[in-house]
Amino acid sequence: MPERELTRSVWGVDADEYPASAPIEDRARFLLRYAILAPSSHNSQPWRFRVLGSGIEVAADGRRRLDAADPDRRELYVSVGCAVENLRIAAERFGFAPRVEYPDRIGADGVATVAFRGDGDPSNGRRSDLFDAITERRTSHGPFEDRPLDPAVRDDLAATVTGAVGSQFVDDPAPKRAIGELQAEADRLLMDDPAYRRELGHWIGNGALGSAWLAARIGQAVVTHLDLGGREAAKNSRLVDRAPLVAVLTTDSDDPEARVEVGRVFERLALTATAAGVAVHPMSQTLERPGLRTRLADLLGEDAGTPQHLFRLGYTDETAAHTPRWPIETFLADR
Repeated sequence: MPERELTRSVWGVDADEYPASAPIEDRARFLLRYAILAPSSHNSQPWRFRVLGSGIEVAADGRRRLDAADPDRRELYVSVGCAVENLRIAAERFGFAPRVEYPDRIGADGVATVAFRGDGDPSNGRRSDLFDAITERRTSHGPFEDRPLDPAVRDDLAATVTGAVGSQFVDDPAPKRAIGELQAEADRLLMDDPAYRRELGHWIGNGALGSAWLAARIGQAVVTHLDLGGREAAKNSRLVDRAPLVAVLTTDSDDPEARVEVGRVFERLALTATAAGVAVHPMSQTLERPGLRTRLADLLGEDAGTPQHLFRLGYTDETAAHTPRWPIETFLADR
């Protein structure tokens, strides 16, 4: 996609501009302005939407998949699940009773349909704090403060994990250190892979990770041509080790629907954290290599299920910048 189209202006979406009296298709397109603010691996934004009279079809965009980092499409479906959840929360805020429906077989061409019910009259709705957090959510890559999460906040975060998705919240030093060691090994393995470095360099170079043009091109050259595994391993393992809380979302099955559900749960959790002033940082490297993913599962215990998403949580005074997005027109299948 043309680099000039990336913009941070999409984060300024204003709920007061909702076209309440417009046709349903126009109202649905407005709701998609919230869907595209979802997080995604490498900020690849791998989603496509088709507006219907009765709702919105959500698909994965295979052109934006990460072949080196995500060969089995786990992160692709988790990312799309985050967008689905943003869309569901926004639809509820504007008076719909949305229902997420899955096709018999999920593939890149069809992930889910968010079906609209209700009259679509705006209201504060249930859990308006989650809706408000959509435009406030950020990913924090820096160190967190050395203080535990408030117990009530931790309970709220745990309560967002429902359905077939399980969770483990790790705050004991020894298992955190072990997870940090897996993170370090993952960084070294990934950065030793030229294909992975080229892929990461592509997303840095096109500005998706938020750097200005010159810095993005320099970053692309550095990542592509230099093995920074040792540096990344030391930095990221320390971030895990010193985080107040490390969380892993798990499922019993390992199919696309389970992964989409993980994305939906993670987005609810991330928005709940944002509303409570807690920073979130997904760290997917350990899950991007099958052997390390298996070792993480062993570390969590035989009853934990299959690890699908790993992230750390904590407090920080630093305000991270929003990453840019391509405008909504980029993702509309009917345009």
